Amino acid sequence: MAAVEEEVGDHQMEVLVQFQDITGIDDVEKCRAVLERHEWNIETAVQDTFNEAEGGLPIYRQNSSSSESERKTENLRPTDEEDLPSLVANNHEQAVVAHQENTGIFQWICGLFLLPVTFTTSIFSDIFRFVVGLIWPTLFQPKTTPLEDVLRFKEEFEAKYGTVHPTFYQGSYSQVLNDAKQELRFVLVYLHSDDHQDTPEFCRSTMTNPGFQEYVNGNMLFWTASIKSPEGSRVSNALRESTYPFLALICRRDNRMMVVGRMEGLMTVDQYVALLARFIEDNEPALVAARVDRQERSLAQTLRDEQDEDYRRSLQADQEKERRRREEQEKKQKEEEAERRKKQAILEKLESIARLRVEKQDQLPDEPDASNPEALCVRIKLASGKQLQRYFLKTHKLQTLYDFVFCDEDAPTEFRLASHFPRKVYSLESCQDATLESVGICSSAALFVENTAEDSDSD
Repeated sequence: MAAVEEEVGDHQMEVLVQFQDITGIDDVEKCRAVLERHEWNIETAVQDTFNEAEGGLPIYRQNSSSSESERKTENLRPTDEEDLPSLVANNHEQAVVAHQENTGIFQWICGLFLLPVTFTTSIFSDIFRFVVGLIWPTLFQPKTTPLEDVLRFKEEFEAKYGTVHPTFYQGSYSQVLNDAKQELRFVLVYLHSDDHQDTPEFCRSTMTNPGFQEYVNGNMLFWTASIKSPEGSRVSNALRESTYPFLALICRRDNRMMVVGRMEGLMTVDQYVALLARFIEDNEPALVAARVDRQERSLAQTLRDEQDEDYRRSLQADQEKERRRREEQEKKQKEEEAERRKKQAILEKLESIARLRVEKQDQLPDEPDASNPEALCVRIKLASGKQLQRYFLKTHKLQTLYDFVFCDEDAPTEFRLASHFPRKVYSLESCQDATLESVGICSSAALFVENTAEDSDSD
């Protein structure tokens, strides 16, 4: 049964169900074959079925072309084989008719008794479908999207009436309202009803009129759909039209989309254009005011944005200036801290040198008497020009001579002793434990101090 529903239309399915109820035949394919043979004429199909069951002649005749083709087919048969097949066929037909005569009468009687029930069931089924159609028109319709409904209607319209028409908005009803609200434009809504008698005339005379097309395209958005589609039915329930053709002009009023003009029934193109012009003239001031208000708000917003941008730049400049000030302050603090630490290190070093000089001074051996044959006089010239002189024993270590020079306040902290003529450096590193005599200082000598410290000037 489901396969048959897919192959035939709704109207033909209703005829098939009524034919089954009247004749009582349960075989769906057989009923469909009978109805197709009678071109879906239920009255002749039922009458011929009852006549066939009672053994009578059918009242329906196929067209002459089919009979002629049958005669041509019969003429093509061999003459020597015609009699036997015809006799067999006649006997077979009589058996079938006899069998169907009893069965058909019984079914006809049962159908007669069940006729009130089937009639009542059919009435209630039609009422149910009608009521459901009023409450939920799209219940028995296939599930589609709003865009599919709009595009399908556009294809059907152009296939039937041509491509000369106002530009159809290709989107849902909510989308066209949103665009019109954002752009502050008018929307013309057309709901199409195939069942209304004035619809074909409106489509041919108005929708395809070049003047109507130019006026609509130049002044508004145009949205249309069939009321048989889910999207069109939903919009129909919202607009509540009473007849067709139906046109509604919608625009933004009081910050919401409102119907500002309705045109119902068939009119001429000039009447439609005149009404649209009057509706637009009455509602254009509201849109102009809305545009001016939106422009003022846009300018005010632009001014606020520029002020905010200036404030942001000023704030960014102040923050950058503050950042640089902090960096300079931190840099200065670091330099001051480094200078303080350097001075502190120098002071600590000077204090350490002073303590070391005191210690070295206490560790120096007593100066020998000049009359001592082992004594020798050493004169030392500092870099500042100061002259130092002292007697040492030949057996005194070179370290003792260095300690003597180090204990003077004008002496550098790091130095080496050398002689002029001949030039000789008495390095403490290689002969720290050597005596004066072993390094070549055997008699009175004149030496000078060479500063070896890299930071001697700053110190």
